[in-house]
Amino acid sequence: MLSGRWQERAFGILRTTIVTRPALPVAGVMALVAAPADAVAAPLASIATGMADPRTLLIVGVVTGLIMFSAVSAASFLRAMRSARKAEAAAKSNAERLDEELDVIHAMLVAEPQVLVHWDEVGTPRIVAATLDEGLGLPDEIDGLLRFSDWLERDSACELESHLADLRSEGAAFNVMLKTATGGHVEADGRAAAGGSMIKFRDLAGRRRQLADLADRHRRFDQDIQSLRALLDSLPMPVWFRGTDGRLQWVNRAYAAAVEASDTEDVCGQQIEFLESRDRETVDRYVTGGETFRNRIEAMVAGEPRAYDAIVLPVGRTSAGVAIEERGGEASESSLSRHVEAHVRTLDQIATAVAVYTRDQRLTYYNQAFVDLWQLDPDWLSTGPRDGEVLDRMRALRRLPEQADYRAWKQSQLGSYGSATPREDFWYLPDGRTIHTVAERGTDGGVTYLYEDMTERLSLESRYNALINVQKETLDHLREGVAVFASDGRLKLFNPAFAEIWRLDGQALSQGPHVDGVIASCRTLLDDEAAWREVKSAVTGIDDQRNPIEGQLSRPDGIALYYAGLPLPDGATLLTYADITDSKRVERALIERNEALEAADHLKNAFISHVSYELRAPLTNIIGFGELLANPAMGALNEKQQDYLSDIRSSSDALLAIVNDILDLATIDAGALELRLSPVKVADVVDAAVLGVRDRLQRAKLGLDVHIDPSLSEFEADAKRVTQVLYNLLSNAIGFSSEGSSIRLASHRDGEMIAISVEDRGRGIAVEDQPAVFDRFESRRQGSNHRGAGLGLSIVKSLVELHGGDVSLMSEPDKGTTVTVRFPIARAGASRGDAPESAETGPEGDASSAAA
Repeated sequence: MLSGRWQERAFGILRTTIVTRPALPVAGVMALVAAPADAVAAPLASIATGMADPRTLLIVGVVTGLIMFSAVSAASFLRAMRSARKAEAAAKSNAERLDEELDVIHAMLVAEPQVLVHWDEVGTPRIVAATLDEGLGLPDEIDGLLRFSDWLERDSACELESHLADLRSEGAAFNVMLKTATGGHVEADGRAAAGGSMIKFRDLAGRRRQLADLADRHRRFDQDIQSLRALLDSLPMPVWFRGTDGRLQWVNRAYAAAVEASDTEDVCGQQIEFLESRDRETVDRYVTGGETFRNRIEAMVAGEPRAYDAIVLPVGRTSAGVAIEERGGEASESSLSRHVEAHVRTLDQIATAVAVYTRDQRLTYYNQAFVDLWQLDPDWLSTGPRDGEVLDRMRALRRLPEQADYRAWKQSQLGSYGSATPREDFWYLPDGRTIHTVAERGTDGGVTYLYEDMTERLSLESRYNALINVQKETLDHLREGVAVFASDGRLKLFNPAFAEIWRLDGQALSQGPHVDGVIASCRTLLDDEAAWREVKSAVTGIDDQRNPIEGQLSRPDGIALYYAGLPLPDGATLLTYADITDSKRVERALIERNEALEAADHLKNAFISHVSYELRAPLTNIIGFGELLANPAMGALNEKQQDYLSDIRSSSDALLAIVNDILDLATIDAGALELRLSPVKVADVVDAAVLGVRDRLQRAKLGLDVHIDPSLSEFEADAKRVTQVLYNLLSNAIGFSSEGSSIRLASHRDGEMIAISVEDRGRGIAVEDQPAVFDRFESRRQGSNHRGAGLGLSIVKSLVELHGGDVSLMSEPDKGTTVTVRFPIARAGASRGDAPESAETGPEGDASSAAA
């Protein structure tokens, strides 16, 4: 239990805390302090006696905590109040000091005549101080002040704007002197400050003003000197300046050119003098005495002496000089004379006739072309005749146009002397020439005549126009479409056939469209990208070698075209289109017919080969059984049976020969017949062939004359096939010969060939039938009793050609026929395939064939 003294102390502390810290934010403490002492004392007494309940203990604990917290807070608050009073006193002292400093700074800014402009960090300008004299012309407002061109000269304004831009972008400080529009001078000083930038404008006074005036005068003087030097440098006369030491300080380009120096710096560096040393000494005397030197001097320029009027004047302790080239009357006259001579030589070389008359109409000049054109006497022309006299002489020589009123015509020609307008005319002379005349009045009152012979030119133009018209008419009537594209790809020539083939508008084509436009119009009929790309490349290509093109086009509408492109020498390209639809149709028909004929021929050959092989086997059996029946061992036959058997055998032999011939032809057509080449004696093959037809000769009562060239011993061939050829020729001759006549067989050398001919005296062959003699199955009686299968001569032709030879036939009706075969004497290699053996052979093992 607390004593009354401690209780009083505790309540005293609480009251003191509440009084000293009236803002204590604890509501419970306020309630406790406001409570009566007995309300607090009762719990404390119960605790002291040990009779306190929990509620009483809680209240005591809370009160004790609040008392402790209040005590600590009061102590902290007292310390903070003492610190705040000290800081407030220090801040008040600093503020008073800063106010004093601001007053001093403001006094300093106001004391100095200036205008101070400041830009903050965001670029906002404001005028900090403005105390300059209004006479300088600086605006009072910030907007007007920043328009520098309003109150500064143009050069100064441009210079300030450039420096200000560098200051604000890069922070580059500057200090320049500027001239205002009123003629004053101000100094502009720019610096970076306080995160922004600042410019100070100050009036110049004293030495600084004098320096600004000197700088301004120096700038003006420098501009004047530069202008003066530029002017002197453009003069065509040498100009020079010397320094106080007498050395060259500056020269112009004309001076450098006169002394043949590379440039003016080279002249001053090497001190190349224009004046001679003697002239320089004279000039030095004048300049030293303060006098101006004026005199004519001689100087070497470009390797030749020239005269100059030299002027050298003293300028203080320096000097300046100029040299003016002398152009006297004699020099001008000489130069004029040279020009006149050059013009005369030029006029003498041209083909145009020229005649010059003076003001009084006297001939003063003529060139050689004038003499050649009019065929006038040069000696008479050199006397200077009058213009009218020359016309009269030309009329007398019939070298003027025929005129009904010559006098009036002559007056009109002489009217050029009073007219300032040039006169042009064409003279049509009696000799057929056409002369173009031009008369022009000169400044001195004279007249110059120009005569040009236009005869050849007009003739060429006429022939050219006629040729163009002929070409145009020719192109217009061609059935082929023609188009010519220029080197720029535009159409410059076409004919109606071109427009008709591609169904184009002729009026649009006459406008000269580009090849791209023409192709686009043609695509409606044929959309062939490859073909049009080739055409465009041929027209617009820039290759060194331009190659022609050609090809065929098939349009969807059934039209077939042949096209060709030809590069022309002038860079143009010629395109032609021909309608070949009918030709293609005929070509297709011929191809189909040829294919059909080849198929039929192949079918025929297959049929012949098949039939030949199919007939040969039973025919061989018939021949074999016939021979067997004829054998006496098989029994005796009566006479009638023997006749029948003989007919069977002869017919079978003939049929077998025909089958063998057909088989040989089929083998040759198939390319399977092989020649067995070897040296063959002419006499041997002739004898073998004659042996095969001997019986037939006897039955037909015919004679045979054989003539063999003794110089021919042998040749290279297939002996069996040669015998077969001769056998067929002899058989054919026997069949068409008359009884009692003679057949002639002869051989001779024909270059590198051996010729063997068989001649008969039979009926002959009509001229219209001769081309078909060697065709297969062609057989005509020609008035004889013989008619074969028509294969003999065909086999002869095939076998001879297989040897590399040829066959010829000569025949006249009622006089006979001569067939000549020619074989190479020497032949390298054999034919192809294997030769089938004939089933039946003639005498001596040679193949026998039926007579044609």
